[in-house]
Amino acid sequence: MVYANGSGRLQVVRGVAPDAPPADMASAEKRIGILIFEDFSLVEVSSISEVFSLANQVRLPADAAGRAASPNYSLLFLSSEGGSVASSCSMRIWTESLETRWMNECDALFIAGGVGARHARNDAALRKRLGRIAPKIPFIKAIGEGAHILAAASLSVQNRSLDFTPKSAEHARSPALTSTLTNPLFIAEQTLTLDDPKGPIAAALSIVKRDHGAAVAREVSERSIPGAWQKLATVLDDADAGGVRQKIETAARWIRENYVRPISITDAARVAAMSERNFLRRFKAQIGLTPSEYLLRARLDASCMLLAATDLPVDKIARRCGAGSGDGLAKIFRKRLSISPTEYRLAGRRKQGDGA
Repeated sequence: MVYANGSGRLQVVRGVAPDAPPADMASAEKRIGILIFEDFSLVEVSSISEVFSLANQVRLPADAAGRAASPNYSLLFLSSEGGSVASSCSMRIWTESLETRWMNECDALFIAGGVGARHARNDAALRKRLGRIAPKIPFIKAIGEGAHILAAASLSVQNRSLDFTPKSAEHARSPALTSTLTNPLFIAEQTLTLDDPKGPIAAALSIVKRDHGAAVAREVSERSIPGAWQKLATVLDDADAGGVRQKIETAARWIRENYVRPISITDAARVAAMSERNFLRRFKAQIGLTPSEYLLRARLDASCMLLAATDLPVDKIARRCGAGSGDGLAKIFRKRLSISPTEYRLAGRRKQGDGA
């Protein structure tokens, strides 16, 4: 069973230690948020919090200098506005606001299930807050009926619109909108029941396995659900593949955000925390383009947008888009579009005139 102390930090009864990390391990802290609402399922939330609390117990110890060998998990109950929230069994939990500063460095967010989810999905303030913080969080997982909240906030499908190009000057002037539409900022998933092998317990264990290794994840699994590891091991291997996908998406987003500057394969591989060879292979398989081709596409897309939406000289557009010079941009256009930048601009404006 879980309860929250005065600060909102989760603690697990049944002999599990509090989650707050020792002071000398603060730098290794991983933040896990659990979003709840009126009439949430306390049983399901307990399962998630117990996984991370057990991981804090069985993880590798600190070295002789006191440095943590692997991260300690800090858990926090959250709600839309903060304050006391009642579970479906009437136990009240103290929460922090979903927009607390603690969330600025949150590593994962679990959205509780329970009968109250159907009502919570109609909470416009909750949807708005969740939509604002979601792009900052690498991993979001809905438990049971929490999937309704994900869907209501339009976060239930992975954003893979990597090649979206804004079609108007209004879009061009809105970095926030462009970022939201073009970048796969997070992975939002949903599951139906706790018995689903890809459910919340497996999701929590996959994070533990990533941070601490299979041996710790297995011990946590056996302590939490004796005999479940054999069933969960295959699912956790699948979760590892999801981690690679997230790394590639992070690198793709970084390329999109930094196409103006010189970018090397070494730089992009470092962002993905992968070897160059593995990064090249995985990037091409997942995105369908090599990193170099993807960078070129980003620069071409940005150039097309500026040519269509502004009267900037071609040389200035080239510099803004990382192409170096007007001649460099012209080479890209002729190679990819068989047309010059100026011809592209004129053709676009003739088309707009014909449609007027």
